[in-house]
Amino acid sequence: MTTPLISLYDVHKSFGETEVLKGISLDVGQGDVVCIIGPSGSGKSTILRCINALVTINSGSIRVGEFQVHQLRTEREKIPLRRMVSMVFQQYNLFPHRTALENVMMAPIHVLKQDPQEVKERAYGLLAKVRLQGKEKNYPGELSGGQQQRVAIARSLAMKP
Repeated sequence: MTTPLISLYDVHKSFGETEVLKGISLDVGQGDVVCIIGPSGSGKSTILRCINALVTINSGSIRVGEFQVHQLRTEREKIPLRRMVSMVFQQYNLFPHRTALENVMMAPIHVLKQDPQEVKERAYGLLAKVRLQGKEKNYPGELSGGQQQRVAIARSLAMKP
């Protein structure tokens, strides 16, 4: 068996007196498609936020590639992990004053320091992949909720997670 790309072992997370994650263990291999389902408030988003080091776990361990996520302490230590792991938030967090194309292009240019022209070409391709060709110049307020979600997905994929 190959080494999992993502591995959670006996992960616990509490917010105050409420234990949200109770001994979660999970292995995800490269190319695996995993669905985490459950009712509102059951910890689905918390798991993802822990994997991306946006939330600190109380106990257990999380490994993503070579990163021991639970051992990353400073924001500086977390940057390489966040370049590798991407997520689409329930609230899409699009920049309202930027077009769909600009939203997709921002992180690769500013975080990864990639060539703007190459990023632009890739962004057009990603928007086409999520069926938003012709909407590149639209602002988030001009798009439906589903279209905004697809811009957020394209933006996430632009980082090549």
